Amino acid sequence: MTGFYSTRLSRHLKKMMKYMRYVFNDHFILVCVFLLGGLGFYYSETLKTLPKDFVWGRMIVAVIWLVTLLFGKIATLAEEADKVFILPKEPEMKGYLLRAVRYSFWLPFITLLLVSGMTMPLVVISTGWTFSTFFFFLATLAFLKISHLLLQKYELYQISTSQRQGGVILWALTSLLIILSGLYVSPYVGLALGLFQSVCFYFILKRKEQEVSLDWEGMIQKEKNRMHQIYQFIHLFTDVPEITSSVKRRKIFDPLLNRIKKNTANTYFYLYGRSFIRGSEFSGLFLRLVFVGGIILLFLKEFWISLGVSVLFIYLIGFQLIPIYVRFDYMIMTHLYPIPMKQKKQAVSQLITWLLLIAAILFSIFVIIALPVFSEVLVIIGALAVEVVLFSKIYVPYRLKKMEG
Repeated sequence: MTGFYSTRLSRHLKKMMKYMRYVFNDHFILVCVFLLGGLGFYYSETLKTLPKDFVWGRMIVAVIWLVTLLFGKIATLAEEADKVFILPKEPEMKGYLLRAVRYSFWLPFITLLLVSGMTMPLVVISTGWTFSTFFFFLATLAFLKISHLLLQKYELYQISTSQRQGGVILWALTSLLIILSGLYVSPYVGLALGLFQSVCFYFILKRKEQEVSLDWEGMIQKEKNRMHQIYQFIHLFTDVPEITSSVKRRKIFDPLLNRIKKNTANTYFYLYGRSFIRGSEFSGLFLRLVFVGGIILLFLKEFWISLGVSVLFIYLIGFQLIPIYVRFDYMIMTHLYPIPMKQKKQAVSQLITWLLLIAAILFSIFVIIALPVFSEVLVIIGALAVEVVLFSKIYVPYRLKKMEG
């Protein structure tokens, strides 16, 4: 069964790699570099203001590490047909699930590596220890994550809700105590306790698993939920067949649609506006980007970083909205409209202009709250206004022309 898991894993990775080239595009990398650079600068400046033996430093790090340990679920790659065709192989599923645990460990480990590396300066300031203790803390967190994955494997079996809740509470409490022991007592103590916890979880849960059967329905549903979360993230960058957008009435926005004059000149503008408001694909994308950008701007106090983030997010919002142009190309009726294609382009540009204006206004409000100098606020507002005009009047027509080939 381990070979069977390897076959499924190869197929799964091939599918994910197909999507990753859309996710890790130039725009996403640019945003990550810009945000990480800005946050890193803000973080380093904050560390300089902290006193030696910062009292709350260890507790803050402990909470961050514990939350990071929750990232990463066991990837069983189970499918709907398994409850029929793989059911006779249940006695051999132990090797399959251990293989799943080993594969599921590496992505959370990379996350722990990055997070623990970023929090080490705070650890050094709070404890006075050297940076070499980083490797002991990383190993401790790795053992705790192994215990977490073993617990998730145990939850795939037919156990009661109280057993599930008890296991989670036990793991969370012991993990927190181990992290605090490493931070307040010694990194060596934390490492020893982390190793002890993982060994105990392995043998105790292994014995308990022999007493129960697999919950095939639950395992398949957990894998569906895990993949749905992955597809939702990928859906921010490209269309995913596994994600179907929903349509809602949203009657509260009818007054906005009614303000559009019902004449031939506004046919496509009304169509695109109605699609944006009642659909979840583009409206959800717009709201998420505005929310993330607004939260970031709300906590930024540096003028140049705020200017860069606001301009960058306006560009990202507009760029992600451009594909609405081909939203109705699959409908034969739109090809029968006695309306010139020029009006279709104008409608998309008009819709994007209004949406970017709304985003720019919201970003301006966040900037007004965050920045103390009003002259700097005016510069950012002016930059956003210029960007909206240039984007909608120059870049959007260029992209639409390029999309038509």
